[in-house]
Amino acid sequence: MITKMYLTNFLSFLERTGFDFTASKYNILQESNVYDSSILKGALFIGPNASGKSNALKGIAFLINMIKGEDEFFERYRCRFSNNPLIILEYQFVFSNKKVIYKVEYNVKIKNISEEIMIDDIVVLKRDGTKGELRIGDSDIFDDQIDNKTLFLRTASFNTGRFPQEPILRELMDYLNNSYYIDGYNRGASWGKTITKYAEEYGVESINKYLQDFNYDFFLEYGSESTGKGATISVGSDEKIVFFKRKSFPFPSIFYDESQGNQVFADLLPNLIRTIEKPGMFIFDEFGNSLHNKLAEKIVKYFMKNSKKSQLFITSHATNLISNSVFRPDQIHLVTFNDSNGSKVTRLSKFKPREAQNLEKMYLGGMFEGLPSYEEV
Repeated sequence: MITKMYLTNFLSFLERTGFDFTASKYNILQESNVYDSSILKGALFIGPNASGKSNALKGIAFLINMIKGEDEFFERYRCRFSNNPLIILEYQFVFSNKKVIYKVEYNVKIKNISEEIMIDDIVVLKRDGTKGELRIGDSDIFDDQIDNKTLFLRTASFNTGRFPQEPILRELMDYLNNSYYIDGYNRGASWGKTITKYAEEYGVESINKYLQDFNYDFFLEYGSESTGKGATISVGSDEKIVFFKRKSFPFPSIFYDESQGNQVFADLLPNLIRTIEKPGMFIFDEFGNSLHNKLAEKIVKYFMKNSKKSQLFITSHATNLISNSVFRPDQIHLVTFNDSNGSKVTRLSKFKPREAQNLEKMYLGGMFEGLPSYEEV
């Protein structure tokens, strides 16, 4: 699981900016929101528009996308108001009680990637440009033809058959490969692809089980036809789609005729399920868009209670999530933009609020950072 991240010259984070995902001394939500008394089950990033919230998530998601080979390019992530050619991303994980530090640098001028991985302060992977070295057990593996657009961590994983003799690196790769990033703002017409693919591969039984756990008034069907309340909708025998039905009024409706909220909720469920049932990260930018505030709360609480070794990272403008019943103060990250200094982040726990205080009311009252100011002219 990820415990820390540092971004330098990355999008709006000009100076080296640290993100801490370890638990502080708060006792609130200890059983549901904390692993092993020390690692938080994720974080909420909140702040004004264009403060850098999404960029923080992109820092986490960048590593995931690069590992999955989803055509990420370093150049597009360089801070636009910086002359520094070096982009630096640093991650710290803990797997099986061992600390894993991964650092990757990219020089946009000479188009050079450098990587280093340490496990408990022992270097096991090192790369500079097209040359890399991997140490597994008593063996050293060298590669002098690494693609300058591909992480050596990804290449080494495939070349060794997923690190059979280095279980910590295998845990890291499994964790990243079972992690998912959703851009809730730009997803738009893409809603429906994830749930449709999941239904095609696994059916909708497990989806409906989760909908029942949420006490949701809908269930799903997958097929070429659906019947209910005297009506039948058919799309032809050669095609299958996802249908919605209300429990209270089971009239069939095709996915794309449903409300955007239902589309969003249904389409996020497959990846939510995957990260609840297996270790990984569920990263959702603009979480809560089109969802009722109570449903957004329910999703977060459900994840915190039921995930075993996974983490949830979200941005949102829904201030009801700033609550000691949903997130701990050390899970809430306040993001602000300071002109030429770029974005900065402060954990709400720095202000030492008491567990009984109303965090949402305090935030809206301007007692913390990260509140937009719209003064009348």
